[in-house]
Amino acid sequence: MKPKTTLNLFKNFLAIELKNYRLLFLAFANKKVSLCSSMLLYAFILLLNTSITYSQSSSCKATLQANKNRFTKSVPPEGTSYTMQISNTGSSNSTYTLSSSNVNSSCSNNDGSSSSSNVNLNISFSDMSQNSISAISLSPGETANFLVNVKVPTGTAINKWNCTEITATATACSSYKVSTILHTLVSDPNQE
Repeated sequence: MKPKTTLNLFKNFLAIELKNYRLLFLAFANKKVSLCSSMLLYAFILLLNTSITYSQSSSCKATLQANKNRFTKSVPPEGTSYTMQISNTGSSNSTYTLSSSNVNSSCSNNDGSSSSSNVNLNISFSDMSQNSISAISLSPGETANFLVNVKVPTGTAINKWNCTEITATATACSSYKVSTILHTLVSDPNQE
């Protein structure tokens, strides 16, 4: 199965659009339908939709990664932070909305243990000055650092893993998302 990257999604979209154009052409070529204003409107909407999607695909691009490729950490009871880096590699200004989701059931733990006993952690975002944020605005070519703050809820089991997907969604192109997965081990405070 191909990964759900923007390029693969765009290729799939183009394949579907080309199939629609082919069917429309065959219908006109075989003269099974008459040319009417509704068919012209349908063809115009398809063309416009393809143009908008193509222009968005080049304007909404980004990379998201953990600083120094540190996608794995252990977290003491008082919490920890991952330093993340987002870059606008598109051709227009963009605001990226940040979100997190628990992906324990679909991830692999770094030590090979079963993810069935993974735990949930509390996630928040802040700028490098510890101010709470939910989005980042960047010009083309601009890069920004931010923090993913991880807190351990009271009563959470120790020596258990957590997998959290961090996603940045371009507000101008809501279908464009870039994400990465962070692996966090809840450490035993008595063994530190």
